[in-house]
Amino acid sequence: MSVKIKDVAREANVSVATVSRVLNNIPLVNEETKKRVLDAIEKTGYKPNAIARSLKMQKTNTLGIMIPDISQAFYTNVVRGVEDVCNIYDYNIILCNTDSDAQKELKYFNVFIEKQCDGILFIGKSLKDELINQIAISKIPVVLGALTDSEDRIPSVSIDNEQASYDLTMHLIENGHKRIAFFDDEDETSFVGIERKKGYKRALESQGIAYRKEYVFDGKYSIKGGFDLMEELLKLEDLPTAVFALNDEMALGAIRKLEEKGLKVPQDMSVAGFNNFTVSEWLTPSITTIAQPMYDIGALCARMLIKMLDGHKDEVKSLYVPHKLIERESTSDIK
Repeated sequence: MSVKIKDVAREANVSVATVSRVLNNIPLVNEETKKRVLDAIEKTGYKPNAIARSLKMQKTNTLGIMIPDISQAFYTNVVRGVEDVCNIYDYNIILCNTDSDAQKELKYFNVFIEKQCDGILFIGKSLKDELINQIAISKIPVVLGALTDSEDRIPSVSIDNEQASYDLTMHLIENGHKRIAFFDDEDETSFVGIERKKGYKRALESQGIAYRKEYVFDGKYSIKGGFDLMEELLKLEDLPTAVFALNDEMALGAIRKLEEKGLKVPQDMSVAGFNNFTVSEWLTPSITTIAQPMYDIGALCARMLIKMLDGHKDEVKSLYVPHKLIERESTSDIK
């Protein structure tokens, strides 16, 4: 037989209302009585009914999180940042993988609303119009992570992807590379793909280097994607001297294909990545990359959303966090 709140009240010799005040941290109970109630809860093994409590308080202390794929290292690190902050502020999380599919995004968004989540974190590669419309209709607080809303309707936390891409491309150019390939996302709506491609093109243009469509390859955002794209690239007659891959996983796949073909990195071709995954530092060759604070992006997103839920919506503004170029063994000057 389950223990009820009235059983706790009887054990502590207080009213049900007093037990409820203690459970909800309402500061109207003296310390002696509060201790008696907490002791009674422990003794009886009482577990508060979370559903009933949320209906009464009009708050579930639960956040919904949408990400494309938890198996990708970037999103694993971001979600860890979210979870740690939620633990501090006593929030639970519900996590969904969308595979960047518009229908799944809408489905999970509505699931979060049905589950009465207090707010939603959308951490992804692109922000589709269908989801923007749903956010506007629902009125539920939403914060974006790792991407931004071009019209600044939804608060966000991200790096400046275009500038970071410009910095990395300029690094390759300063090392003497003029024939630089770009491994892009096959998803044409990909925010990171669009922004990083802008930075790549801007750097080429700033140095009077022609943009060559044959040096841009669209593929999967994965090790296998980089492996397959490098196979296509090696069919070119006029090979590039460097490759800028959209993330470190693609860069790793590209390096693996070059090694399979008997080519050396960076002697025969330089390869750069993006994100600075932990493994990138320990590979041979270690990967030149752009580091973005993945954990911090998640932590800041969670704190921003919780701040909105605490009634400070007007204080919440979109935020760019710093990125850093890290030069390692996979790139070098042209000899």
